[in-house]
Amino acid sequence: MAEQKKQRLATIVGANITAQRRLMGWNQAEFAERLGIGPDSLSRIERGLVAPRFPRLEQMASLLECSVYELFQTQEEREQATERSGTVGSFSSLDLSTRREVMLMAERIIQLMRS
Repeated sequence: MAEQKKQRLATIVGANITAQRRLMGWNQAEFAERLGIGPDSLSRIERGLVAPRFPRLEQMASLLECSVYELFQTQEEREQATERSGTVGSFSSLDLSTRREVMLMAERIIQLMRS
């Protein structure tokens, strides 16, 4: 994966983490404390400078009450899902095999970002 594409993906994930964190009503320091990391580290993740590893993404998604998949969605993808269904798509509404496929894809993306 080209460096530019990896950076774009890290930026998307970071922006989604920021948006979800704000929806939960937490500032960076509060969320960082819940994650067991420093606010500086969270700031770098939210700005897309650092891509979190998959276990950290799972932890973040759990605390943010969303799916890992949702952290990878672009604004356009969320809007398209809303148009198709009339509501925001939910990872938990997918059947088990589709959820597994999405999780495998997310894991592959993370592995590619690491290399």
